[in-house]
Amino acid sequence: MPIIAEAYGSMMVLSADSSLSRAESEEFRRVAAEQTKAGGRWFVLDLSRTGALDSQGLEDLLWFQDEVQQSGGTVKVAGLRGHPRQIFELVRFDAKFEVFDNVHEAVKSLQ
Repeated sequence: MPIIAEAYGSMMVLSADSSLSRAESEEFRRVAAEQTKAGGRWFVLDLSRTGALDSQGLEDLLWFQDEVQQSGGTVKVAGLRGHPRQIFELVRFDAKFEVFDNVHEAVKSLQ
């Protein structure tokens, strides 16, 4: 599953296809670390195509948020649907991250 990073002005959108789980953890952390080391501070995680989210994926999201916040930045989440959204709400991650219906709304909130 590729993790795609796309620039939107001074913001970066990271998209996860199919799942955010143990199998994708190494790639997610690699791409996320590359973006923060490159000076990225404002991120939107596009999870609209993410159909599975497990405990490792949740841990990776917290790790990424901590990394970004240490540099004074922020992480927003967009596009959560179905089972991943239920998990997110069940473990109260909706209180840890701002969640938006789509990437456009999340990017707009950072402007």
